[in-house]
Amino acid sequence: MRSIRLLAGLVTLLAVLVTGCSAAESVAVPDSPVGKQLQWYLDAVNRTPIPEKELGEHLAEAFLKEVPAEKFNTLAKDLAGLKLEELSSTKPNELAGVTSIPVGQKYDTKISVGDDGKIDYLLLEPR
Repeated sequence: MRSIRLLAGLVTLLAVLVTGCSAAESVAVPDSPVGKQLQWYLDAVNRTPIPEKELGEHLAEAFLKEVPAEKFNTLAKDLAGLKLEELSSTKPNELAGVTSIPVGQKYDTKISVGDDGKIDYLLLEPR
C-alpha cells in the first residue's frame, strides 16, 4: 500500500515538473498596429485554411500577389501552436523576434504593416 502511494506521489511530481518545463512563459505581443496583426497571425495558423476574404482583411494586396492564399495556407498549416518567445526590435509598424512551434522548431521572425495596417512583410526563417 505504501509503495502505491509513493508511486502515485512520484507520478504527480513528474506531471508537475513536466508541465512546469513545457509551460514556458510567452512574451506579450505589443499593442501596436503590427502587434495586432502578429496576434491575428499567431491565432490564424491554428485554424487553417484561412478564408481568402479574411486574408484580404489582414494582408496587403502586394503581399497576397507574392504569396497567394493557397500558398499562405500551405505554409501556415505547419505552424499550429506558434508562439512569440522573444522580441528583439519593436516599432509601431515593425517587429522582429523569435517564434516557436510545439515540436521545438524556432524561427527568426520579422513582420511589418503598411500605412493601412495590413501585413506587407512576414518572414519566418528556421534557426
